[in-house]
This record gives sequence, C-alpha cells and structure tokens, in this order.
Amino acid sequence: MPMYRYRCSRCGNEFRELRPVRDRALVRCPGCGAGDVTRLLPRFGVVYKGSGFYTTDYRRARTESGSSSNSTEG
Repeated sequence: MPMYRYRCSRCGNEFRELRPVRDRALVRCPGCGAGDVTRLLPRFGVVYKGSGFYTTDYRRARTESGSSSNSTEG
C-alpha cells in the first residue's frame, strides 16, 4: 500500500496516511476531524550513485567521418 500526503483545508495540517490504491473513501484530518482534505503531489528524491553520467554513455556509435569518404578518392 502506498503512503499518501494530505493537507487539511480547514486547519492547514499536513499528514501522511497509508491507503490502498483503489480506496476512494473519504479521508479525515487527524487534527480537527474535517473531511475537506486534498491529496498532495508526491515528492521524489533522486539519488545518483556511481561515477556519474556522461554524454558518451548513451551516444550511438558513429563511423569515422574521414575514413569512409576519403577511401574512394584516388
């Protein structure tokens, strides 16, 4: 089950709640008990591990520019 973040429109309390994905039941604020809460967008952190990414990592292999065109000249 994913954990969702909510904010209460009445008191401004932000809280997290573990909810099933398909559950559409009304969520209530644990602070004031109001049912007027909005689900916030998730915040994802990006963690880079290793030596890093370089432009040559995903570049397609190119043929040598001078070898194929100059070989026919004579």
